[in-house]
Amino acid sequence: MKEKSIVATATFVTSLLSYLYAREAQKDAVPYVMVGGFLGALIGEGLAEIIRNNNINDKQGNDGNRNI
Repeated sequence: MKEKSIVATATFVTSLLSYLYAREAQKDAVPYVMVGGFLGALIGEGLAEIIRNNNINDKQGNDGNRNI
C-alpha cells in the first residue's frame, strides 16, 4: 500500500468519526472535522513510517530478532 493511500485513508476515517461525533453531540462539525483530519494525518504518517521501516528491514534481511 502506498504512503499517500495510508495517510488519505486515516485522514478520511478520523474526519468521518469526528463528524459523526459532532453531529451526535449537536455541535458545529467544522472544528471537529478539522481536528479529526489533522490527527488522522498524523496517525497515517506514523503508520506509513512504520510500514516503510519494516519493508526496509525485510529487504535487508533483518527480521528484528537479534541473538546477542
